[in-house]
Amino acid sequence: MYSKILPFNKTLLKKDWKMTKWLCFVVVGILFFTMTLGVISTYKNFQITLNEVEKYPERYTDFDEYEYKKMLQHALQRGFTRLTGIEPILIVFVPIIVAALLFGEEKRKKTFEVLSAMPFTRWEIFFNKVIMAYINIALPFLLNAAIMIAALGFSKGLRDFYSASMVIYWLGADAFRLFVILSFSLLFASSTGTTGSQLVLTIIFFIFPLGFAGLIDMNMYMWGYSSFVIDDFLNIFVRYTILDILNNIENVSISFHLISAIVMLIASKFLFEHNKLERSGETLEFESMETFFKVGVAVCTSLLLGVIFDGFGDLNIYRSGNSILAVLGYIVGLLLGWFIASYSIKTNRAKA
Repeated sequence: MYSKILPFNKTLLKKDWKMTKWLCFVVVGILFFTMTLGVISTYKNFQITLNEVEKYPERYTDFDEYEYKKMLQHALQRGFTRLTGIEPILIVFVPIIVAALLFGEEKRKKTFEVLSAMPFTRWEIFFNKVIMAYINIALPFLLNAAIMIAALGFSKGLRDFYSASMVIYWLGADAFRLFVILSFSLLFASSTGTTGSQLVLTIIFFIFPLGFAGLIDMNMYMWGYSSFVIDDFLNIFVRYTILDILNNIENVSISFHLISAIVMLIASKFLFEHNKLERSGETLEFESMETFFKVGVAVCTSLLLGVIFDGFGDLNIYRSGNSILAVLGYIVGLLLGWFIASYSIKTNRAKA
């Protein structure tokens, strides 16, 4: 099964499916029991409540059937248009875990070295992994959507509470979110050499835009500067960070995030095709990225410890020493952050 344009490879797909199918089945079950089952049981539960009201009217003196039905309809509509319950956790972490299984674990087990000795190009390996990754993360949502739509055909009463178009809207919104986060995860899958570093860096950079801005905000406030500029910046900047896709889909900059996801996917392909297999098992697969990594960790640690050390000064009635403590925190943070990053790189290099 091979295409010269799109190199689907049955052997590679089967291998990757065998490695990740357990996660797909787990997510199918989680989605079913946390969302789908409740949705398709809505009419049944509604009828049970009506029977209870009819049987014990003295217990439901203030019961209003119309208002109760309206409340259920609103709850379902909210569930289909907003991320609620465990859904945002699945949206964020399932693509990250799938990418770690398909790339990080392969590097840990040195499987890529074996594949490189076989008649598979890197483009072929990468393409089939991306396809299998998206199948794993999208299939659970697709199956649960199919169940909810099929339930409408078996129960006319359910049609009073939700429609197939609402389910399709939910599926499309989550499919978009999953694609964006998967593309983001693949950037780190293609540039890191271990499962641990891949997971850690993906999560760090997922929250980094707001986290770093928050650190700047706290440090400005600590030195007596107004943080209104940072607040205004965050209000605009958040719309162009990956965290924005967790917002209501109608408020998301879909075109921007879609283009960004495609760019990240292309960048991931480029990184994967140019990484060095001999560096598998190291924190980063590109030596040129090590300095950037060290500086980034050092700066963030410095900003954080500066605020923490300044907080220690608040315990003292004399505020004059706070500036010295803050500067000391910056210095300690720089040294500590640089040491941690260097140690991580050195340790994994020794194991590789």
